[in-house]
Amino acid sequence: MNNYASNSMNEYGASTRPGSARPGSRFAPPVRNSEHAEPWDQISDEHRNEINDCFHLFDMNKDEQLDFSEFRYALQALGFSGLSRPDLIGAFKSAARPRAGWTPLPALPNQPPPAAAPGVVDLRLSRDGFQAVAARYVAARDPREELLKTFALFDRGAKGVVTVDDLRAVVKELGEDVPDAELRGMVDQFDVEAKGGVSREEFLGIFLDR
Repeated sequence: MNNYASNSMNEYGASTRPGSARPGSRFAPPVRNSEHAEPWDQISDEHRNEINDCFHLFDMNKDEQLDFSEFRYALQALGFSGLSRPDLIGAFKSAARPRAGWTPLPALPNQPPPAAAPGVVDLRLSRDGFQAVAARYVAARDPREELLKTFALFDRGAKGVVTVDDLRAVVKELGEDVPDAELRGMVDQFDVEAKGGVSREEFLGIFLDR
């Protein structure tokens, strides 16, 4: 795919993400350096920037730590809104540490003994911890799922193909001026069956084969 088409699709995907404050590619597939690499090293620079942006945004008191609620909302902002509460708690506890100054509660007569270890409300997650947890989720995500979301944004009217008219509308929304001949060239290049538009399968191939 030519550079303009690829960049336009990435920029359009980022511009439609609620709360996104910078350009980038939410839909860029992870960079698979090695099956033995840490998740942070497997994901793209764009995803690393998004993770850091979300940490900064949801660190409400700017103490370089997230409590559980902040952690949950930060993951939702990254697109992980379907995680169960037990999964979220497990992920949080795996990387969080007790908040500064935490000590067990004193024992009271005729009451169950207090917990000897901090509960979820007493844990805090550092930037490094959030990076590790979020990168693990991003690296495990199927890049096709994200790319198909982008395809749906381009495919006006859910026709099953991205046409020249679709590209023209996207380019207009991006404030770009691209000649129709170039837009037609983008579609013709990847419309293998000459059906008048780029199908979902062809769209995936543009990104996953490069």
